[in-house]
Amino acid sequence: MSLSKTLKHIFASLLFFISSICLADTTLPLSPEKISSPYPNVKVTSLNSAQSLINEFKQHQYQLANVIKTEQIPTFFVENLPDDLNSLPVQEKISGFIRLLLPTIIEVNEHISAVRHDVITLSKQPKSEWSKTETVWLQNLMTSYDIKSNTIDDLLLRLDIIPVGMVLAQGIDESGWGTSYFAVKGNGLYGEHLSSKGGKYLSTPGGHVKVAAFDNLFAGTARYMYNLNTTSAYKDLWKLRQQLSAEGKLSGYELVESLSHYSTRGEAYVENLQALIKHHKLDSFDQVTFDSSTPIRVRFEN
Repeated sequence: MSLSKTLKHIFASLLFFISSICLADTTLPLSPEKISSPYPNVKVTSLNSAQSLINEFKQHQYQLANVIKTEQIPTFFVENLPDDLNSLPVQEKISGFIRLLLPTIIEVNEHISAVRHDVITLSKQPKSEWSKTETVWLQNLMTSYDIKSNTIDDLLLRLDIIPVGMVLAQGIDESGWGTSYFAVKGNGLYGEHLSSKGGKYLSTPGGHVKVAAFDNLFAGTARYMYNLNTTSAYKDLWKLRQQLSAEGKLSGYELVESLSHYSTRGEAYVENLQALIKHHKLDSFDQVTFDSSTPIRVRFEN
């Protein structure tokens, strides 16, 4: 074999090796809080008002009644909030806020479910059969979720979805139906303070409180779920979620019982969340999945 052919053969083998590694990596899902480009690669529709968003919803026949009836939702991602939701009539503001946030919550939960599924699949195989990529992937999850025991059962206790109704209720309560300064300017809907690890933030007047800020609603929602799943103050939430799941009773209304530590309002906070979930039927969306329509991306130029 000539030198040129030998070099070509080596180069081809090297390319195959690299592509095999890349393929192995792509088969293992990322936790949503680590996804830097979460949205479909489609043209972004720029909007400048809450009313223009409502018009988009109407154009694409995106109505909550249809979502509840069919348990299907369009892949309609709203990247950030308009600054004039309060300009809408009350019922339209309520429906509009739920519709703009709902696909993001479902998408984040689907990413969590994909990671959880692969962890469970891996746990059923002998460790001797795990690839190096799988071993590193799982160890990174253990580190990220602060699993000191290094056991998969402890990881699965934390690595799980947050019911849609609970996320919606907290987003509504903490952001004032998407109208707070921190929600509009920083995509922070859930009242989270700046992490000790740093990151983007907005300050209250005088700079006494630093509130976490995010690039988009997906990132803010993913980080909120990650914080619930990794902060030891929410051990009661993990245990209650596991119990409710085993009984087939997991819902936002039931799980918010474990959130008395989330707010200084304590039990009054829990009662308010439950009232929101019940009054607006926020637990109606737990089984909703995306339909096969073309993805839509909307961004506000506030």
